[in-house]
Amino acid sequence: MNQQKIEQLEEEIKNLHFSPQILKHSFSDKETKEFFYNFWNIHIKPVLEYSKQMAEKYNADKEAVWLGATLHDIARLTDEEPHDEIGSEKAYNLLIERGFDKELAEKVKSIILTHRCRKYPPETVEQKIVASADAMPHFLPPFYLWIGKYSSKNFEGIVEGNLRKIERDYNEKIFFDDEKKMVEDQYKMLKKWLTYKI
Repeated sequence: MNQQKIEQLEEEIKNLHFSPQILKHSFSDKETKEFFYNFWNIHIKPVLEYSKQMAEKYNADKEAVWLGATLHDIARLTDEEPHDEIGSEKAYNLLIERGFDKELAEKVKSIILTHRCRKYPPETVEQKIVASADAMPHFLPPFYLWIGKYSSKNFEGIVEGNLRKIERDYNEKIFFDDEKKMVEDQYKMLKKWLTYKI
């Protein structure tokens, strides 16, 4: 079992969010630190928790899911896109460097590559778990306040983009009925909130 190595890696990734090594595009040092600190707490941490719960519940490869959740947005730390494709390669190389076996590193690479459900749709239970867990924090209202703070779009653009995001996340990224039910009330509330008219 790689538990100690995974715990250590998770702590390192957390520390990279709390003390980012590079400035996010067009952000000051202070904004970059605040952005990544909040990104860990509002997004990465809940993705980890949801992923671990689902790995247990759906009898998935717990190590692959834990590592996939920990590293799924690793390319965001260097502000690189497409972050799923670049991040999957970075994660694979990092895991090999850290002495994880090639089979596990390949699994984690595929989890990260498919977590956005865009170019590469998830197929395995592990891939579907992390994709679902990636979407679920998007139904917590602080996530949208955080997005609004850092967006360069105008107000209408933010509202329209967020409405599309919750629709896509709810309908195309959450692969398990129980988890869909878990966020259903927040989905309805956010939809009502984002389509509110006076």
